[in-house]
Amino acid sequence: MEYSDPVQEMTPVGGATPRVVILDDHRLLAAALAAALEVVGFVVDTPELTDPDRVLSALEGDPPQVALLDLDLGVFGSGESLLGGLVSMGARVLVVSGTSDEAAVGRCVAAGAWGWVPKSEALDDLVTAIESTAAGRGQLDEAQRDRLIGVWRTEREAAERALAPFARLSRRESEVLAGLAEGRSVERIAAESFVSETTVRTQVRAILTKLGVNSQLEAVATVARAGWRPPT
Repeated sequence: MEYSDPVQEMTPVGGATPRVVILDDHRLLAAALAAALEVVGFVVDTPELTDPDRVLSALEGDPPQVALLDLDLGVFGSGESLLGGLVSMGARVLVVSGTSDEAAVGRCVAAGAWGWVPKSEALDDLVTAIESTAAGRGQLDEAQRDRLIGVWRTEREAAERALAPFARLSRRESEVLAGLAEGRSVERIAAESFVSETTVRTQVRAILTKLGVNSQLEAVATVARAGWRPPT
């Protein structure tokens, strides 16, 4: 993911009434925020959250100047799935989320988010932050942006290091490890694969060597810690 600096790339909204779109599955909060923004002169839209492509397609015909994006959209999924499309259509994306995951926020900032305001902020403060965004004033100074992006990059690098040993596994070894992680025994894996138990045990030994662990239990724990998923 390339670093993007929206403060440098975007210019303030012109004289037209700014349009704000609220992308949040908490309908009560969205309604309260919409009412507060309309009082101070914004045009507000709270689209139905279906799938990302449909939401973005509906907004492309009349892109908002500001998009308020929650990162946790419940059954809809992650708000990050909308971020790239919103930035591409020229919206200033302000992350308004209850998350305390600074790495996730840093990832959004690196992808072009204008800023971040915690949901815990008072309603008046949220409105002020949105007015500032619409006027072209960033919500994060350079030091804050660099720190958040640094948190994300550090976490990403740690995740890459944790996943590196899994790249040494053959396709069959990955399948066997996935079976172990799902709680299947060597005997069951062998039966389901129509091979001998000896063959599977040989594959298990190779897995342990490549992952640098001493037991199947350690291998499964390593899978959980690294968040590894078998290749499709």
